[in-house]
Amino acid sequence: MSTESAGDGRLSDIADAAQRAAGLLAARHRGDAEGVRTLWGSFTDDRALAGGSLLLADLALRLVCEQSGESMEQCVQRLSARLGAAVGPVG
Repeated sequence: MSTESAGDGRLSDIADAAQRAAGLLAARHRGDAEGVRTLWGSFTDDRALAGGSLLLADLALRLVCEQSGESMEQCVQRLSARLGAAVGPVG
């Protein structure tokens, strides 16, 4: 497997960003405001945050699919419904 990925980011850089995004979420859920600020500040640009978050979301969805026995499409549909409910009516 190549160490290069989409754009000019390396896979190891994207994996590092995904780990920091996971840490940020963990800090948020345990109420660690300083940890959230520190990890949020560790993202030097939007591309790193987006790439890491996308990888994290992909891996998390794969875990949900494995545990639930659902297809990726079913998991994404269920997630989309929850996102819609969380956001409420738009407009």
